[in-house]
Amino acid sequence: MFLSPLSLVNILFALASFGEVIDQNEAIKSNEDPLIYSLLEENQRIEILDNFEVIHKIEQKHTILSHEGLRHAFTSIFYDKLNSIENFQLQVIDPASGKTLSKAKTKDMVDAAIYSRSSIFDDNRHKYYEVKSHQFPVEVHVEIETKASSNFQLDEWVPVHYYNQKVTKSTLTVVYPEQIGLRYKALNLLGEHTEKKNGNQIEMTWVETDLPVQLPDLKKEDDHKLLLAPLSFALGDYVGTMEDWAGLAAWQYKLNEGRRSLSEDFEEKLHEMVAGAESDFEKVQILYDYLQKNYRYVSIQLGIGGWQTMSASDVVSYAYGDCKGLTNLMQAMLKAVNIPSNYTLVYAGENADDIETDLPSNQFNHVILQVPLQDGKDPVWLECTSNSLPAGFLGSFTKNRHVLVITEDGGYLTKTPSYNSFDWNAIHSQNEVKIDGSGNATIATQMKIDGNFAEDLLGVQRYLDSREQKDYLHRNSPVSGLVINEYQLELERKDSLLIAGLSYDGFIQRFVQNTAKRMILKPFLGKLTEDMLVNNSLMQVDEYQIELPEVMEAENLAELLVLEEEGVHVTLSSSLEGKNLSVNREIKLSLSDDFSEEDKEELIRKINALGSTNFYFIKNTSALTHE
Repeated sequence: MFLSPLSLVNILFALASFGEVIDQNEAIKSNEDPLIYSLLEENQRIEILDNFEVIHKIEQKHTILSHEGLRHAFTSIFYDKLNSIENFQLQVIDPASGKTLSKAKTKDMVDAAIYSRSSIFDDNRHKYYEVKSHQFPVEVHVEIETKASSNFQLDEWVPVHYYNQKVTKSTLTVVYPEQIGLRYKALNLLGEHTEKKNGNQIEMTWVETDLPVQLPDLKKEDDHKLLLAPLSFALGDYVGTMEDWAGLAAWQYKLNEGRRSLSEDFEEKLHEMVAGAESDFEKVQILYDYLQKNYRYVSIQLGIGGWQTMSASDVVSYAYGDCKGLTNLMQAMLKAVNIPSNYTLVYAGENADDIETDLPSNQFNHVILQVPLQDGKDPVWLECTSNSLPAGFLGSFTKNRHVLVITEDGGYLTKTPSYNSFDWNAIHSQNEVKIDGSGNATIATQMKIDGNFAEDLLGVQRYLDSREQKDYLHRNSPVSGLVINEYQLELERKDSLLIAGLSYDGFIQRFVQNTAKRMILKPFLGKLTEDMLVNNSLMQVDEYQIELPEVMEAENLAELLVLEEEGVHVTLSSSLEGKNLSVNREIKLSLSDDFSEEDKEELIRKINALGSTNFYFIKNTSALTHE
C-alpha cells in the first residue's frame, strides 16, 4: 500500500470523541448549547508557484477554555523528502494581562517517525508540540509555514478541526498561476467565496464565520469541507494533468513505464507453471497463488516512490514489495503468459467512503489489479497484498467503490464488485441439541459460511491462536451460554468464492427451565445484526434438531411464522414428533441500495422478534402429584 501525502498540518487527535463532563465554569455552556472547549480564529494561505511548488501558511488563534481544550492546540506537522517545514512559532498568552506565558519554535518540537505496521522503508515523519497550561482561559497563537515540492496533492480545507470547538472565523486563500489551473468542490460550506485576477495569478478566498459546534454524533457527510485539485501538476520530473480521470491515469502509466521487465529464465518458469491450464482464469489462479506463496507485502514510502512502483525484477530478487510492487509484478507475470491486465488505483479501507467521482484528483491510497476476460465475462480483480484471498475476491478492503483503471491509452473510472448476491452472503447451520433431565444440553453444530462472512473467519484463523479463536466463537455463538469443547475451522476456495466450514461440540448449562409440570425453552436462535446487512443481501438457513428429555406435549408451538415484504422473505417453522423438536428458520434478504439505516434497524427488529418467544412444553404428569 502507498500513502497519499498527509495533510501538512495533521492534528493527530482531530475528530476524536471527547465524552468527559467538565465543570460549567471551565467551558462556555448554556442550557441548550453544547460544551465548548476552545474558540478558533484561523487564516490559511496556499500559494502554488510556477514551478509547481506549494507554500502553505497558517495563522491560528486558539482561546482555550478548559483542560480538554488543550488538545485543540496540539500541533503536528508532516514532512518527508517532498515536504519541508519552513517555520513554526507558538505563543501562550494570558488574555487578561496580555503577558506571554511560554513560547516555542521548530527546535522545541518533538520529532518522530510515522510508521505503518508493515513498513520497512519509510521517510514519513512529523514534528509535534503539545501545549501545557494550568490556567484558563489562555490564548495560543500559532504560525506555521511549509513547502511542498509538488502540487500533486493539495490539502483539503476543513474549517472545524475538533468536536466541541467553536470556529468564530476561518479563512482560506488559494493563489495559483492561471496556466496551472485549479478546481474545487465545496461541501456544506456556509460562508462567502470570492475570486480575483492579478496578471496571470488567480486568487480565490473562502470565509466561514460562526460555524456550529460539532459533537461526536456528527455524520461525516455533514461536515464542512473544501476539496482542491490542480489542473496541471508535477511530481519529480513527471508532469501531468487532472482535467479528467484519463489525464491522471495517463500520468500514472508514464510513471511506471518500463518497470515490468522479467528475466527470460523467470518467464520460462511462468510458462511451465501454466502449461496445463485450460482457461485464462485458471492461469490467473495459478500465477496469483504463486505470488501469494512466494512474495510478502511491505510498505515502501520514499519520496516519489510513494507513487512509482519498484521494478518487477527487483520484487522477484528481493521476494517482497508494497502494493505497487506486488501488483506490478503480477501484471508482468500475466503479460509473460499473454494475459493483459490493468494496474488500478483505489481508496482502500474497511467500509471506506467512496471517492468524489466528479473531481478528478488524487483520492487514492492503494493499488489492485484488474484482469479483463474474453467473451464478455466480468473482469477478475486481484488484491495482490493478500496471501489468502482467492483470485477474483477483493474482500471488504476494496469492494464496492470507484477505482481508476490505468491503461496504455490512459484510463477510465469504474467500480469494483459489491459482492451483494446470495452466493457471497450465505450462512447455513445444522444443529443437533440434546437436553437432559436437569435442563442442560449438549450441541453439535456444522456451519457453511460463504463469501463476505467467510472473510471474517479467515482473519480469525490467520491472526488468532487456538485460545483466542475459541474465545471468539464463544462471544459470537448464536446460542447464549455455549461452552465449546472441540471445534474445527477450515477455509477453502471455490473459484473466486471463499468458503468457511465451522464445526463444534459444546455444552449449555440450564438451556431450559423446568417446573413440575412444564419445560420452558427460552429463545435460542441467533439474532440478526446490522453488520450482517452491510451488503444488503443475506441468505441464512438455521436448522435445529432438538431432542427433549422425554415425550412432551407442545403448548404454544406455531407451525409457521412468515415475514414477507419487498426484498424480504423470512420463515420460522417448528414441529414436534415424540420427543424430537424441529425448528427451522430461513432468511432471504435482497435490499435495494437506497434502503436506509433506519429501515434496516426496523427490519432487524421485526426479524429478531419472530424467534423471541419461549417454547412451552407440558410434561408427562401421570407420575406426579401437585406442582
